[in-house]
Amino acid sequence: MSSPHILVFSEDPAVYQELVHLLPVKASAVHLATLAALRDALPAPETALVLLHLSANNEAEAFALVDEQATDAALVLIAPEVPTISQFNALLEHGVQALIPYPFQAEQVRAALAQALERTQRQASQHSLKENLTRANQQLNERLQEINAIYTIGKSVTSSLDVDEILARIVEASVNLTQAEEGFILLEEDGKLYLRVSKNMNVELAQRLCVEASDPIARQVIHSGRPTMLQRPTKIATGYLVRALLYVPIQSPKRGTVGVLSVVNQVREQAFTENHIFTLSAIADFAAIALENAQFFAAVEAERSRLSAILEHAAETILVTDMDDCLWLWSDNAAENFNIKPDARGQKVVDYIDNIGIRELFVQLSEDKAPVHNEIDLEDGRVFNAQLSSIDHIGRVVVMQDISHLKELDRLKSEFVSTVSHDLRTPLTTIQGYIELLERVGPLTEGQRDFISKALHSLSHITALISDLLDIGRIEAGYDLEMYPFCINDVIQQSLDAHMMLIEQAELRLVTDVPNELLWIEGNARRIRQVLDNLISNAIKYSRPGGEVKVTVQRGADHVIVSIEDQGFGIPLEEQPKLFERFYRVSTPEVEDIRGTGLGLSIVKSVIEKHKGRIWVRSYPGKGSTFAFILSLCSPPAENTAA
Repeated sequence: MSSPHILVFSEDPAVYQELVHLLPVKASAVHLATLAALRDALPAPETALVLLHLSANNEAEAFALVDEQATDAALVLIAPEVPTISQFNALLEHGVQALIPYPFQAEQVRAALAQALERTQRQASQHSLKENLTRANQQLNERLQEINAIYTIGKSVTSSLDVDEILARIVEASVNLTQAEEGFILLEEDGKLYLRVSKNMNVELAQRLCVEASDPIARQVIHSGRPTMLQRPTKIATGYLVRALLYVPIQSPKRGTVGVLSVVNQVREQAFTENHIFTLSAIADFAAIALENAQFFAAVEAERSRLSAILEHAAETILVTDMDDCLWLWSDNAAENFNIKPDARGQKVVDYIDNIGIRELFVQLSEDKAPVHNEIDLEDGRVFNAQLSSIDHIGRVVVMQDISHLKELDRLKSEFVSTVSHDLRTPLTTIQGYIELLERVGPLTEGQRDFISKALHSLSHITALISDLLDIGRIEAGYDLEMYPFCINDVIQQSLDAHMMLIEQAELRLVTDVPNELLWIEGNARRIRQVLDNLISNAIKYSRPGGEVKVTVQRGADHVIVSIEDQGFGIPLEEQPKLFERFYRVSTPEVEDIRGTGLGLSIVKSVIEKHKGRIWVRSYPGKGSTFAFILSLCSPPAENTAA
């Protein structure tokens, strides 16, 4: 603590000379012998003690001077005699903290002065603490006001996409928080500065908004990315001089510094502070967010407008939904075909559109988000081919093409093929019969027998082809497809038993993984047997000797998956999508000598689809293939349940 400063007023020099030896060692003392000297010495903020040695002639005036100008100093009275009660009360009113009898007693004087100094220092400390607390409370209130203003601006930024409105609020808050006379925002576009929004500008200057501005200081802030604070006459973008200014950069996370948030004092010389820099920088961040949001929103709106324009003129029927399958965009064709009104946005597809095919399309969407295909029948008889695809984090898209004319062509083709196939079967059977009877009319040479064998083999191939064509026609027409519950375990075992000899002849191993539990499905047992026969025979034909054929059955909650896996040649990836098309055969050197009609997998696919199932393939060249199909389970017949 610093050395105490003591004023001693006494018209008697002898009293001061005696007293000065009793003062604290580190104290500095000044002797005041006249009232005029006392008046000149007061007020003295650094004074800790004022010692008064009064007489009847100067008592009133001395007390008046001390009461008026030495309010922070401790007052000690040097008295030749002990005061009366009334005199003591009067001394308390003047703030006298101690009495020192004269003549002096050394120990008593030192104790009284030490006590008075301690009390004075304590009071000074309390006074300083009170001032600091008051100042801290004031600063806290200012910070709370700033935080509240920043919070309000933050809410505005997140609740509105009107960038001009948000920037106006930002400038207004900046002016209010800094107690500035004016505020404005400068934005840089294509290398030029524009005055975007202002607060408290006159009408003439306000008309200059969105007009190119010249402001070297703003250029410097944009270039450096750092705030600038000046307190001197400076010409700014508005074209006039200001006495104080504060510029902070508006910094976008992606584009860097895009502008300047500014507050100025044109008339007052009041300077801005470091705290104002912090506050304005926080507000400028919200301005950057507002500009970024506006840019993103404009880009999204532009993309949406372009997408809407594309959809309006698209020849296809298109539906776009969000991740919750709620309608978002649609083409004019979709609106016309499915009676979609303009207010349908946000409605669930399965609730808004009555078409059963559309509903089934969304129900069939698998967890692996693979595209789903379906044919959509309209009430007017038209048929659409629909594909539903998922787009991560966006939603789903349904694209539909009108295939009514293709379906009609396919129907005519099927009728033609069925008619021709049926008409060919009779003469082919006759030819086969006559060829087989040739040996009965006379002996044949080895060459003739070879020709007859080749002819019969070709006739068998043509007959099998015709049978397959007729089979496909019957399956697609729904003939011979009576549905009833049957145990698929029995059908699988029957097919395996029928192929055991072929498996042994091909030097293959058969591996099965079929649960003991009886699995019942609603379907046509003969057609499912046909599916199994085709898949197992293909696995045998396209396997290498020494490999294995594996048949696996997996039970789900309400479905069963049957897989036939081989270790054969495998299928190239680019050819796998075409496997189930009619007459398509894989063209690789390994399988070119294996005969087939190219209709087996097409029949398999038709049968499975008629059973409301799905079939797929996984294959890797050189490693083998796995064909799998899924069917729904059903309850066993009543008699089997009872048994």
